Amino acid sequence: MQLKYLSTLSFKLKSFLLSIRYKDSIIFQSPAIVGLTIFFPLLSWNNIFQALLLIMGSFLLMAYIFAINDWADIDWDTQNAEKQGTTFTANGVSSKEILGVSIILALTGLLFLSLLSNIHFLIGIMLILFGLMYSIPLPKIKGKNIPAISTLLHFATALLVFLLGSITYSVINDRALLIGSYLGLIISAGHMVQEVQDYEGDRLSGDWTNAVRFGPRPVFIFSFLLFSLSFVFLFWLTRIGFLPSIIRFTLLLYPVYIFESINAYQAGLSRNIIKNFRKRYRLLFALIMAIIVASVSFERFF
Repeated sequence: MQLKYLSTLSFKLKSFLLSIRYKDSIIFQSPAIVGLTIFFPLLSWNNIFQALLLIMGSFLLMAYIFAINDWADIDWDTQNAEKQGTTFTANGVSSKEILGVSIILALTGLLFLSLLSNIHFLIGIMLILFGLMYSIPLPKIKGKNIPAISTLLHFATALLVFLLGSITYSVINDRALLIGSYLGLIISAGHMVQEVQDYEGDRLSGDWTNAVRFGPRPVFIFSFLLFSLSFVFLFWLTRIGFLPSIIRFTLLLYPVYIFESINAYQAGLSRNIIKNFRKRYRLLFALIMAIIVASVSFERFF
């Protein structure tokens, strides 16, 4: 009996883990990691402990945002042939359970952040509210269904997540705000590409996303412009001394992004085409983030 109970518990925990989109949570947590790295002081056990608290807190809040969004959209997602196989219900988790999980994730994330400072706690509250604004299933309030607002929410969320990392060791200043804005550009542009990927399903389910409202091609082009601006913006950040000068050479990667974008556009922007495009540009920007982290770390410690 006890063995059967442990087996059931293990299966349920696995189902919950598969349902919180932990991979996306790690990606959207990356601004906090970059913020930690850029403003990390000298190595000490206390600083490392603070970094671990921040990483756990920001990850849990990102997981909450995805969980509450999935909970709010479950009625539409189960009717969407493109999404129904990846919903939490497909993993054996009910709507009530995922709502409970999202609340636990939010509260636990806030607990970790509260151990750092009151400002961390307040930013955590703002992130929770942004998650509700984006997902809450009420007419004329759901941010996901308000063109442009949904993009602004992604920009603001990325900026706040970066600030969570930076204020662990520094204060909010123009350097932190500008570097955080660079990451906000990337996250916002990426969100638009995802809307292009989900265009058909969102259109059929009645979600009024940017891609549904303006069309997938214009939104893809606008996301291209935002990504392009991010390359120029990062170059400018190195010119004004906010980041190590060697990072300016990431501009040489811009032609790679242009090549991938043109291929995706010419191929027709179908769901599978965009899915593969997202994988490739995520690798590209992961490389850029690695260069930023490595450059800042080398300059700081060597």
